[in-house]
Amino acid sequence: MKRLVKRANLSRADLSGAKNFNKYLVTPLLMLHDQPGKIRAYKLVKENNEGPFNGGIKFEVKKSYEVKGANTNETEQCGAGINLATLDWCMKEWKEGYKILIAEFTAKDIACIPTGTDGKFRVHRCKIVREVDYKKIGLEDK
Repeated sequence: MKRLVKRANLSRADLSGAKNFNKYLVTPLLMLHDQPGKIRAYKLVKENNEGPFNGGIKFEVKKSYEVKGANTNETEQCGAGINLATLDWCMKEWKEGYKILIAEFTAKDIACIPTGTDGKFRVHRCKIVREVDYKKIGLEDK
């Protein structure tokens, strides 16, 4: 007997009124809460080193950043804070002139991992450690 696997992409779904579902089944990034020590993720920035959507902070390598009052609401995909992401999310959103930075943080620095996220999450604070090696990840024209 063939098993039917049902899956849904909830990355743009408004789950604010949803009941009786298990967020751990639709949000793999919740594993970040269980990581010991330093964790690394990625920060997409434009040519001017500001985020591509709301800007405001110019991210530089070897500098630390903190945002007071980061949005902790898991039902909101985007919100105040330092928005980081998985490498695949950054690569999908990358455009000529953009940069992908590597950010370091700890589990206690996480402000929010939105339910059903497509790869983005928010932290209260992080340190930018370096820029990615574009040849290594296949963005060779950088």
